Amino acid sequence: MSTKKVVSIRPFYRTTYAYQKLHICKRCGQYTCLWEDQCTSCGRSALVSVEEKAGSRVKRRMVRHVLFVMLIGAAATYFGETLDQSMIAATASLVLLGILIFMQQRSFQVEQRREVKRMLQLDEETIRQGINRNWALVAEARKEDEALAYEMLREIGSLIYNDRIRLQQVALLQSFVLRSDMDLQVKPLLLQNFERLLAEYIGEVARLKPELIHEDAIRYIATYEVHILQLHNGIQILTAVAAAAVRKSKYIELFPSLMTRYARFMSKDRFMRLYQTIERYPSKARGGLAESVGRVYNEKYRDQYADVHG
Repeated sequence: MSTKKVVSIRPFYRTTYAYQKLHICKRCGQYTCLWEDQCTSCGRSALVSVEEKAGSRVKRRMVRHVLFVMLIGAAATYFGETLDQSMIAATASLVLLGILIFMQQRSFQVEQRREVKRMLQLDEETIRQGINRNWALVAEARKEDEALAYEMLREIGSLIYNDRIRLQQVALLQSFVLRSDMDLQVKPLLLQNFERLLAEYIGEVARLKPELIHEDAIRYIATYEVHILQLHNGIQILTAVAAAAVRKSKYIELFPSLMTRYARFMSKDRFMRLYQTIERYPSKARGGLAESVGRVYNEKYRDQYADVHG
């Protein structure tokens, strides 16, 4: 009897840059990558995005520049020896002020990105401490809500790349009943070494959402084929991944051995797609793949299609 849990997982919000996941407390300067309403360090409701904090710093710097120009202009106007000199100084100051404000508006986004980069470099250790504090919260969340714990790990994993976090995510995912409507991931979870849970997860995703199976996942499964065959559902995993790979002729060309060994176990529609792709692009079938697929076709499907076209 399956002990997997039926859960609901919120869609993952993907950002252009990983640092956009970070928030900083305006009060104590601590960082977090979770969705906290209050800072877990000082308890204040003062969390803002890193970009917002960087933008605030850039604006303050720009305001100081504007005030400095205004001060110089006012002094030049005040100390003009004649009315004409004062008028010229005031006019020049206004022109310079207008140019400065215009240039500041044009350069704001560039300066904001530079400030973000500077913050990330200077606060590297504080950021690490903040993420470690987030990671510690996962253990507490897991006792009450494993789906929430997975969502937290998913956020942390978008910033910290190590196999321990990936394996924790995979372990949680394999304790859930997976569905095709879930926002699942494969590439961010790939490990350096063989792990049974990851192989089983990839096999399940290959059946549910084959569009998520790309070259790196296929290569992982092909690399550890011998280990996977030792699992009770090893052939099913390998067949599911090979069948998912059939959707692109590029993968057929890259992994002919995988196709050769598991073509006969594929469902009819997956196998026929492989067969038709090889017929259309014979150069893609390397290492005896065409002959092997041809034999399977003759054994299992030739008579069916002969009747249809007869």
